[in-house]
Amino acid sequence: MPFPESIKTAINDYVEKHTGNSKFYSEYFWFISDADLRTRLEEEFKSARYVYKLLEGLNVQDWLLTAEVRIQILLYASIYEAVLHHVLLQDYANTDAVKNITTYEARKRINVSGAIKQKIVDNYLPSGDVVVYQIESAAVDERKIVFEDKAKAAFDLGLIDQSIYEVIVKIYSLRNAIHLHAELRRNIAYEINSARDAYWHLQGFCRRIAEKMSKDGKATKPTAKQENNDRG
Repeated sequence: MPFPESIKTAINDYVEKHTGNSKFYSEYFWFISDADLRTRLEEEFKSARYVYKLLEGLNVQDWLLTAEVRIQILLYASIYEAVLHHVLLQDYANTDAVKNITTYEARKRINVSGAIKQKIVDNYLPSGDVVVYQIESAAVDERKIVFEDKAKAAFDLGLIDQSIYEVIVKIYSLRNAIHLHAELRRNIAYEINSARDAYWHLQGFCRRIAEKMSKDGKATKPTAKQENNDRG
């Protein structure tokens, strides 16, 4: 059963007063070239802020406070990963740092003549069968690239600094532990400070990436007129 309109209005007024307007959110992700992803990131960020302010206004405690923190961790970890994934694989795909996490050396067996095999046996005296492979580069499934590797690549490229690297890796580690059995095994305490870290470092994270991309000629901040045209 929904709240009466007066209560819904009061809640919305309170939350929106403390969560910023659309420009506040768009300022964070202007360097993302994919318009759909940029909009989704803004919505995810706004969702995180809305839920936080709502539960903060209720002054939740104990198990509900734990739920509040878990929601924040999940949402912010998703934002951090989506930004890194897009920027690395779209804008810095041809760099060595990214190639190191998106490709690997694959072995492909090739057939050689008996004469060549015999030469190998005569020269190197192998203890087992002789098999010849050629080494070629193969693509890693993007879904299997672990977050820590993305964060390290971003650090190596100068997109983030050491302090941001440590924070986002911690946040993502907490995100992976949001599972009852994993939580019991790892004995992780979901503290409100972790959620606050996720929020407070997002601005520095985005600013640092935007500045590096601008310096590298990979992003140009749109003017106010362009932003208005993009949003219709």
